[in-house]
Amino acid sequence: MIDLRPPLNEALGNISSWRNKYTRKEYPHKIVLNIMYRAYTTKLVFEAFSKDELPDFDDYNEASTEIHKFYGQMAITEVHANLIRWMTTNSNEAVGTVCTARLENLASKAESDSQALEELEFTYIFELLNDMSVLFWIAFRLCGESEVNAICKLCDAMIRPLDHMDYAITKQVFQQLLVAPYMNKNYRPLPQY
Repeated sequence: MIDLRPPLNEALGNISSWRNKYTRKEYPHKIVLNIMYRAYTTKLVFEAFSKDELPDFDDYNEASTEIHKFYGQMAITEVHANLIRWMTTNSNEAVGTVCTARLENLASKAESDSQALEELEFTYIFELLNDMSVLFWIAFRLCGESEVNAICKLCDAMIRPLDHMDYAITKQVFQQLLVAPYMNKNYRPLPQY
């Protein structure tokens, strides 16, 4: 089973940093920007994997390192220049399991509502862990593991093969089998902003 503590700590560190850097009105929208940035980037990595554009590996750690490097390249070369346009022109379109319009509505509410802000922070952490799980899964797949075996290695759970696993379905699998149980056990609301 994969250790989600490092990505959880990354998410909490980002939240702490943004809380110190941005005003209460700016901060919720910064969270949305980052959720969508990660979602679009992970979707591009998933699409490259689905099209067999990524190399095979013999070692999981090597595969994971290379997937994260590729993720960084996609973030810089594809997402960085296009993110705001994509979020604006496709605001009602789901990117995996997130949607800009829904998140921006929550962010606007979170500018003055602490409960909405907590929900948005939770969503950021949850989606970061979920997208990281997708990257871990891709790394296992690039090492020759079947869809089901890769899920088993990540979640310590067996499922029957699915007919089709796109980015959204893969995230839904990890939401149910890995991220939600992990968050139920380990998430504590942050002090109010």
